[in-house]
Amino acid sequence: MEKKAVLEKIKSIRKNSKERKFAQTFDLIVNLQNLDLRKPEHKIDVGVALASSVKAKPLKILAIVDQGIPEASKVFDKVLYNDELVALKGNMKKIRQISQEFDKFVVQLNYMPVFAQIMGRYLGPLNKMPSPKLGMVINPKTPIKELYEKLQKTAHLQTKKNLVIQVSIGSEKESDDVIAENVVHVYEVLLHALPNHKNNVKNVGLKLTMGKLEVL
Repeated sequence: MEKKAVLEKIKSIRKNSKERKFAQTFDLIVNLQNLDLRKPEHKIDVGVALASSVKAKPLKILAIVDQGIPEASKVFDKVLYNDELVALKGNMKKIRQISQEFDKFVVQLNYMPVFAQIMGRYLGPLNKMPSPKLGMVINPKTPIKELYEKLQKTAHLQTKKNLVIQVSIGSEKESDDVIAENVVHVYEVLLHALPNHKNNVKNVGLKLTMGKLEVL
């Protein structure tokens, strides 16, 4: 994928976009082919470090930890301790609210089984379950401030049931060059992760949140 061609497409997308009352996000959409997602080796689950934040507004991150990480409350947007997590069990209204309110979830390793039992059925379909590969399952020695900042700039490429990956790769407030750099980098990382590389890519598109998809 040539950066020059991506830059031209970004200019076209901006030109054809209506002005909104909020900063939109550029979304990269990759339709895949010749994969069987029932095979573990055909599934994609990888994080990509971007040159900018994933979205215009900082991602809201909730952490499930114990008192052994006292600084967590100063780093994350919200902290739930183990007893508060357990108290959520059966409270579907509150669980749904939390699932929608936060973009990412960081969980201390020893609480993952309980977290998965209580929150998994809601977060799974939203692709919001904590990913160990992205460092979202932590221990008391994890440098959480660095993790919080890293997650703000990490695009999570993940396949579920469908042969498509859609990921936010930066705000329209960013320069064309930064967005193009993110697009090319994400695409190259994805190609490397796919078993048959370009042969597994059907087509690639780019769009703003409320805009039309343009094929790259």
